[in-house]
Amino acid sequence: MNKKIFSRALVILGLTFGLSEISISATTSYPEAPIKLVMPYPAGGMSDVSARTIAEVLSKKIGGNIIVENRPGAASTVASNWMVHQKPDGYTLYAAPVSLVLNPILQTEVGYKPYEDFTPISMLLYSPFVLQINKDLGANNVKELVALIKAHPGKYAIGTSGVGSINHLAAEYFINQFGLEMIVAHYKGGSPAAKDLVGGQIQVMFSAANEAAPMMAAGRTKGLAVTTSKRLSMLPAVPSMNEAAGIDDFEAVFWMALMAPKNLPPEIQTKLSTAMQELNNDPQLIQKTNALGVQFHASSPQEVVDNLRQDEKKWGGIIKKLDIKP
Repeated sequence: MNKKIFSRALVILGLTFGLSEISISATTSYPEAPIKLVMPYPAGGMSDVSARTIAEVLSKKIGGNIIVENRPGAASTVASNWMVHQKPDGYTLYAAPVSLVLNPILQTEVGYKPYEDFTPISMLLYSPFVLQINKDLGANNVKELVALIKAHPGKYAIGTSGVGSINHLAAEYFINQFGLEMIVAHYKGGSPAAKDLVGGQIQVMFSAANEAAPMMAAGRTKGLAVTTSKRLSMLPAVPSMNEAAGIDDFEAVFWMALMAPKNLPPEIQTKLSTAMQELNNDPQLIQKTNALGVQFHASSPQEVVDNLRQDEKKWGGIIKKLDIKP
């Protein structure tokens, strides 16, 4: 072989090997600095507290320090827009909500593309809802509630925590599923809606499980069904909507996933996803998140994409059909 060609081949081989060494070294040493986990909601809420609980355990798992930074606004679009301009080095992660894929449909303009601008890592949590009613409404189960509403079209109101929120979409899904005619009353958050549910200004509402449980326990409301396919460990006496109504396709949950800006190195994506999935076997973490009213669930990156596409089709279809605008 020509000596010059041989020398060049050795140089190329050396460079390739060197780059491989750098890649392996970067992965094994990651993380070398604190990791920022961006939360698109205010501090102190269910999503924030739950994500902080998971982040604390994940920090120990990967031998790093994860710091939560809250960037609320525009139903998570503020945080989503900010994330696409961050370095894909693994030191800025995102607790991305389901609204990541819904806001481009709901809002006039967003500064990101949900599939192209983010790297999926793992699911984080699921937050189910409880179908609650005013305690004096006169229905003891879902079938009785549906019959009551059908007997009085337009009389009863169902509350939401805001236009385009998941519990608003769940309300529209409920109305459509059972062919009901109801007033849909929008509030600025779940708390004022829950207050009016107790007061009787509205009669029905889908509430986050952690918010519904204490109200039900105190006898202030009645919980008729949960919006997951199975019963919840924190409310074992409450049937699923499918069970209560005799149907097989009613499911409505809020979820969050761990994501990063696009072009995250595959080695870091794999390291974080693997670490997350190992937490599925942590009974203390599962117990803590269950107590908060959410279900911890880590997954492969593909499951994140599957959930995005599934909810884009499901909720996006409802948004477009009803021309829902924030």
